[in-house]
Amino acid sequence: MTPIRLFRVAATLVLAGSAGLLHAAGNLLPASYAWSENAGWINFSPNSGPGVTVTSTALTGYAWSENFGWISFAPIAGGVHNSAGTLSGYAWGENAGWINFAPVVGGVSIDANGQFNGFAWGENVGWINFATQSPVITTWIPSDLIFADSFE
Repeated sequence: MTPIRLFRVAATLVLAGSAGLLHAAGNLLPASYAWSENAGWINFSPNSGPGVTVTSTALTGYAWSENFGWISFAPIAGGVHNSAGTLSGYAWGENAGWINFAPVVGGVSIDANGQFNGFAWGENVGWINFATQSPVITTWIPSDLIFADSFE
């Protein structure tokens, strides 16, 4: 494993164990926002409510949009799935409608630093951009990316 990769893994473990840096619910860093022209800022780590949690198989919990309200990542008829950092499936908001995390053009992924990248699409919210000044960052990182450097 390269020294840089080792540092990233150690930093992630320290962040995961530091209650002051993470909200009680969810495993996203504070100030984790995506942007949509129609929805405005979407807060994935709100001060109140459950926030979003990333696991090796799915995203759960809720994000908050001032313009569209709560967005569920594990609705009954959908859900956002995680496969080694590649997201797919649908989130749902009563006002936002269905949000596709793997549209034909676009898609959202989580990189080796835990940062979300790419674009999701919703008929009501339009494109949701994850490349913002306050990006969505999780302490979960794809395990295949952690160990990829160990073979270099």
